[in-house]
Amino acid sequence: MEGKFIDRDISWLYFNERVLGEAKKESTPLLERMKFLAIYSSNLDEFFRVRIPMIYGKRKIIKKNKTKSQVEDSQTSTYKETKQIIRRQQKLFGKILVKSILPKLREEGIILNYGNKIPEFAIPELRKHFQVNLASYIHIVDLKKVPDFFPLNNQIYFYCTTKEENAYIIKIPSENASRFKVIHHDGYDYVFFIDDIIKHFIQENDLFKNLSQIYSFKVTREAELNIKEEAGKDLSEELRKELKKRDFGLATRLLYPFNLPESELQNALEYLNLKKSNTMKGGLYHNLKDFFSFPIDNQDLQFEPFKPVSQLDSSHFEMPNIFDVLDHEDILLHTPYHDYDLVLRFFNEAALDPNVSHIYTTVYRLAKDSKIGHALLNAARNGKKVFVFVELKARFDESNNILWAKRLKSEGVHISYGIPKIKVHAKVALVIKNNKYYGLLSTGNLNENTAKHYTDHSMLTSNQAILEELHQLFVFLSQNRRKTVDDNIEFKHLLVAHFNLYEEFLKLIDFEIKEAEAGRKGKIRIKLNNLEEESLIEKLYEASQKGVQIELIVRGICRLIPGIKGMSENIQIKRIVGRFLEHSRIFNFYHAGDDLVFLGSSDWMFRNVFNRVEVCFPINGKKQKKEILTYLQIQIDDDVNASLIGEDGKNVEIETIKGINSQIAIRDFLDEK
Repeated sequence: MEGKFIDRDISWLYFNERVLGEAKKESTPLLERMKFLAIYSSNLDEFFRVRIPMIYGKRKIIKKNKTKSQVEDSQTSTYKETKQIIRRQQKLFGKILVKSILPKLREEGIILNYGNKIPEFAIPELRKHFQVNLASYIHIVDLKKVPDFFPLNNQIYFYCTTKEENAYIIKIPSENASRFKVIHHDGYDYVFFIDDIIKHFIQENDLFKNLSQIYSFKVTREAELNIKEEAGKDLSEELRKELKKRDFGLATRLLYPFNLPESELQNALEYLNLKKSNTMKGGLYHNLKDFFSFPIDNQDLQFEPFKPVSQLDSSHFEMPNIFDVLDHEDILLHTPYHDYDLVLRFFNEAALDPNVSHIYTTVYRLAKDSKIGHALLNAARNGKKVFVFVELKARFDESNNILWAKRLKSEGVHISYGIPKIKVHAKVALVIKNNKYYGLLSTGNLNENTAKHYTDHSMLTSNQAILEELHQLFVFLSQNRRKTVDDNIEFKHLLVAHFNLYEEFLKLIDFEIKEAEAGRKGKIRIKLNNLEEESLIEKLYEASQKGVQIELIVRGICRLIPGIKGMSENIQIKRIVGRFLEHSRIFNFYHAGDDLVFLGSSDWMFRNVFNRVEVCFPINGKKQKKEILTYLQIQIDDDVNASLIGEDGKNVEIETIKGINSQIAIRDFLDEK
């Protein structure tokens, strides 16, 4: 904790611990508990790829400018604390898996062969699996002959030693074959790691007749791309070059099993030229994010099948197209509780409608085989003027976005994908039909796959005042440049980062402060993925000190310290983790009883507020406003999936009194409506 702020990386680790908490809950279906273990593992891998290099970098800068004791007090202490938290969490991970989940699986007739010898009955079938399906992918490296062996990012390897003191590396081909093999025997489903299959049968190879030990390890490497952004330069070519290097970045972690002796660890580090990397003791198996593909399908051990509700009633479907519906009223979608069909209809019907002349959209994370992408291709083929701003710098989606940009461009779509040092994170689209605007503004990516799992809101509208501003934004985006002092773009309805978002949020908080100072009700309710930007946090502290009641829902990073007398005693923060990933951003200001409501793409992080183009949009319709306020209140009342964030950043359990699981309650509310 840094005075008024919780360290962002420590806060994120507590969020990931909350994910681990879902795996711990016995009320979570058994196979879903394994998926939460996979989510935790995948999240932690990304932390070591993205954040640990940042912590290293900060420490180096501080070390240059401060005394040794000051360095020890700052980034070194943060780094030590992160390692301590991760070690504790990994012990909890192992305890949940071995002491709780594995015995429960056995009760259900599923035996995961975890750390045990392969039973005799399984040897013939597993030998066949090894010889036919695995052996062709196994590459054995003699470290005496190949002294510069380079372990790739997050791949699993065996480090093998023989009695003659030779050392070998064997790669586990989990990207070429399933990580698991199932054998049905005596009424049970036995599940084997291919790690154990390879370890057992590789010893039949003459090279390993005198095998001494086999230990698994993996190396995690930095993911940051060194992109030189310049106006007019082809960013896609620069990105292609850098993406090829990503798996060859600086090693940020060597993960090894707890039974690897220190002497062998030092030998391995020497062989692999990893002496300067961060070493971390783990379990017998790595990459347990592979539990995503655990090979048992039993609906009784999973969440009940989820059927989204339709936002439209039957009378709407009698209208020829979505634009006729929007001529009558705005439509507010809450995915995944609502189906995504209307968003797909918006693009598909725009592509086919002969009266549509223009389509504009931003792209941040498209699905690989995106229906929206195909609609845009067809729109161009059908003679529409199509403009797409593709954000190539969306981390870990760069390759897919490059491919889509290339496909769209080949069909005549006008593509923009480069504002130097700025990411376009807005999730918006605009259609012009008969010289009238129709728009889509969303909190989430235009991606039909993630819409099934992420909670988001989308507004479909024909509000001309809002959409004229959106058109201005698209004109700006087409120019591939940063905003200058000479730009006269004015937004009165939309809050747009890089233009007016920061200033408008400060004004909205100031209004609540003045109301509280005058003895009237001041109240703010905000839902975010991350709360990190210091000046906005300071403004919330000021509001709390003036008597404004503040209720926050923050899923991930939260640097604000709640509940401190004289600073933040009027601020309460909840974190919701459940079946769906909470992804939407909602901003509600009481505003003297007028209840201003905005939805949007922007978190309150420095990067979102100052280094991105984000769009937050107002909800003005009486019916829609009431609906989103009810949605928000259900989440604030959650006492099943929610935990409080304490003054030290840790998760604080809430006593279940009302038994409100907001993700179920919202589905029921929308279904009844």
